Amino acid sequence: MALKQNKFLQVINSILKWLSTLVLVLLIIIGLVLIGIFVSGKVAQSKGENPPISLYTIISPSMTPNINVYDVVVVKSTDTSTLKVGDVISFYSNNVYFDGTPITHRIVEKYNTEEGISYRTKGDANAVVDNDYVYEQNIIGKVIFKLPALGRIQFFLASQGGWFIAILIPALAVISYDIVKIAKLITIKNKINKIKKQGKETDKDEE
Repeated sequence: MALKQNKFLQVINSILKWLSTLVLVLLIIIGLVLIGIFVSGKVAQSKGENPPISLYTIISPSMTPNINVYDVVVVKSTDTSTLKVGDVISFYSNNVYFDGTPITHRIVEKYNTEEGISYRTKGDANAVVDNDYVYEQNIIGKVIFKLPALGRIQFFLASQGGWFIAILIPALAVISYDIVKIAKLITIKNKINKIKKQGKETDKDEE
């Protein structure tokens, strides 16, 4: 019975150790990536340029089913002259209704004018083309890929108690791991004490 219990504790110990290590590594990787994006964005902003890489959480269903609400799009700053019809871009609209909120839509028309290149865009799920033209100076970049539903985590962490739970889970994993270690040490200590006791009883019998 004791042997089975020890094996069970060893399995739980290994699982908790693996989970706590995995969570720690993921948090470090995510933190480094976000720091890199933040720093590069600030450097680009100080130069009056668009960040080389930007992340935007989609809050509108206008691009479904290709890009859904809560998907995070990764946007790369791109030479606007290389953009073509069919590309999905993120840009700032001239329409005051959007109040500086970036929009992610697909290019459906491209025009070369004396004032530069302009575009017409459309959401994949929208019935009509966007009213406003998109000018190259308002383009943030081209969408290179998406991270499905990652925005749900962002909204969760921004919610009341979200950060607390995000910190609590790894903390509980570490605490549980320590509890298992302590239980294992107590079991070993009890075995040692039992062996010592048996040894003393044997010595008395010999006397």
